[in-house]
Amino acid sequence: DSDILALIVEAGHNAQAEAGEEVEVVTQATPFYGESGGQVGDAGVIVGGGWRLRVFNTQKLPNDLIVHQGKVEKGTVRVNDPAHLSVDAPRRRRIMRHHTATHLLQAVLRRHLGDHVKQSGSLVEPERLRFDFTHYQAISPGELEAIELDLNDSVAANLPVHTDQMSMDQALKSGATALFEEKYGDNVRVVAIPEVSQELCGGTHVERTGDLGLCKITTETSIAAGIRRIEAVC
Repeated sequence: DSDILALIVEAGHNAQAEAGEEVEVVTQATPFYGESGGQVGDAGVIVGGGWRLRVFNTQKLPNDLIVHQGKVEKGTVRVNDPAHLSVDAPRRRRIMRHHTATHLLQAVLRRHLGDHVKQSGSLVEPERLRFDFTHYQAISPGELEAIELDLNDSVAANLPVHTDQMSMDQALKSGATALFEEKYGDNVRVVAIPEVSQELCGGTHVERTGDLGLCKITTETSIAAGIRRIEAVC
């Protein structure tokens, strides 16, 4: 539950939005995840007295402002209206599975291919994950099968997934993996799967690896010199 702080409507008026209008909404607080770190933004609904707004996407701006992008389905929403925000939970859970699978995949790739494997891009969606990484040759069918089996061994082990807040210094001393191109603050969030993975990450994750069910690698290709791409689905 929160209040509407700002409305941005294409027509130019920002005090209210009518049924049928597309609008960007900023609230005092939100449970919606804004797109960042390769994870897509949340969808869901925002409702108030006599009005309902469908959120199709959520963006995180550089100043950490969260903007909900959607369309008013009924009524008139106004600045300062009290609102109830609800994330599409089944969609969020599918995203969570694919994000945790990305962490497991990186750990398994490093184990099988070597420590030179570094993340060079990712996409985490409800339908799939895409993971780009440094590697200098094609992965053979046998290697790919072994990687997939190892990945699913971690799923079947039903390992706990821990998230902790700590200082950047503490995180690096603990051995957490950071992305070179990412910008981090003094305090960071570390997502750890015991004996498997420990990464700096602001995304959403499952509580245990068993929640993934099964992870199937669908493609493995080259996208640039020294960069491979794996796509998979949970």
